[in-house]
Amino acid sequence: MDNERVRISTDEIIVVESFGRDIVIHTPQGNFKTSERLYHLERLLNPEQFLRISNSVIVAKDKIKRITPTLSSKFVLTMTNGTTVDVTRSYYGIFKDRLGI
Repeated sequence: MDNERVRISTDEIIVVESFGRDIVIHTPQGNFKTSERLYHLERLLNPEQFLRISNSVIVAKDKIKRITPTLSSKFVLTMTNGTTVDVTRSYYGIFKDRLGI
């Protein structure tokens, strides 16, 4: 049912991704679409717990399982649910500062 509403605790959020106009929230229970805009969700989420890593991705800092550096000033993150996402070059410095690496 497309009109079904699901309440998601911020503790459950692993990754929030934007695919054009579609926003997908990844949780251990599955993936959920929302009509909220990514910039709006970023403002709602606690910046101590969540970090924007590209123009289209926000991650939960405590759900990062592995950080793999690349040769082109980027990182590839593997999340606790197995999802991989890229820290883009424009967010590279911010990411390093916020995680203290």
